[in-house]
Amino acid sequence: MLFVLGLMSWCYFVYMNDIVTPMIRDDGDDNQHAFGIGYCITFNVLLSLGLLSMARAVFTEPGRIPDSWIVGAEDSEVGAFLPQLQTLETKHDGTRRICRKSKPNMYKPDRAHYCRMLGRCVLKMDHFCPWLNNCIGFKNHKFFVLFIFYMATLTIFMVASMTPVFVRHVTSLEQVTLDFKEEFRVSLTYLMICLLAAGLTAFCGFHAYLVCANYTTIEFLEKRGCSPPPDHINRYDIGLWANVTSVLGNNPVFWLVPARFSCEGDGLAFKLNPAWFPTSKVK
Repeated sequence: MLFVLGLMSWCYFVYMNDIVTPMIRDDGDDNQHAFGIGYCITFNVLLSLGLLSMARAVFTEPGRIPDSWIVGAEDSEVGAFLPQLQTLETKHDGTRRICRKSKPNMYKPDRAHYCRMLGRCVLKMDHFCPWLNNCIGFKNHKFFVLFIFYMATLTIFMVASMTPVFVRHVTSLEQVTLDFKEEFRVSLTYLMICLLAAGLTAFCGFHAYLVCANYTTIEFLEKRGCSPPPDHINRYDIGLWANVTSVLGNNPVFWLVPARFSCEGDGLAFKLNPAWFPTSKVK
C-alpha cells in the first residue's frame, strides 16, 4: 500500500510540476492556459475520487459473519437449522459448509470464504488485495471496483495529455538547451503510466465483467474459469441490471460515488438465477 501511495505521489509531482504548471503559466498562449486549467481540474478530481475509493476499500470492514452463525454444541451438519441459517452451497458430501479454521467455528453463508490474512471468514469474498492490505468482500467490493475504475481512467487521461510533451522531448534530443532533469522525469513517468494504463484497463475490464455477470474472483476461478463446462450456469446471475445494482447500488446517480447508502442486502443470502438447477430451491 505504501508503494501505491509513493507511486501516486511521484506521478502527482511530475504531472503537476512538469505538465500542468508550465501550461497554466503560459500567458502568451490562451489555448495552452485554458488546457492547463482543464487538465489540472480533471486530474485532481479523478485522483481525489480514486484516493477516496481507495481509503474506503482499505478501511471498510469487508463483511463479518454474525455470531448467530457460530457452530453450537447441539447442532449437526445434516440436522435442521433455523431458516435464517439455511444455505444452498454445500460440501462435496452434501453437508453444511463449516469453517473450522475460524475460532470459534462458523457456519459458512453462501459465497463466504476463509481469508487467511484476516484469520476469519469474509462475506461474499472476492480476493485479498495486497496493494490495499485488505480483503475485498461484500461491504467494500464497490469501493474496490471504483478504485480501479478511477485509476484506469486517470492513467488513460494522463497518457493522452502527456503524449504531446513526451513527443516534444523525444524530437528535441539534439538541442543543447534541453533540460535533462525534466526530460528524464517526464519520459520515465510517461512510459510507466503507459504500462499502468494498459494493465489497469485490462484489470478494470475483467472486474467489470465479473460485476456484470455477478461472479466473484473466487467463483470465476473455481466454477467457471476461462473454459467453462457446457452445462455451467451461474446460480447468482440474475440479469445485467440486477447484477450491477447488487454491487454499485440501486440508484445509477450514485454508482460512481464512493458510498454504499443505495446498496441492499446483508451478504448472507442472495437472489438466485431461475435457470439454475435445482429449481426447487429457488424462491
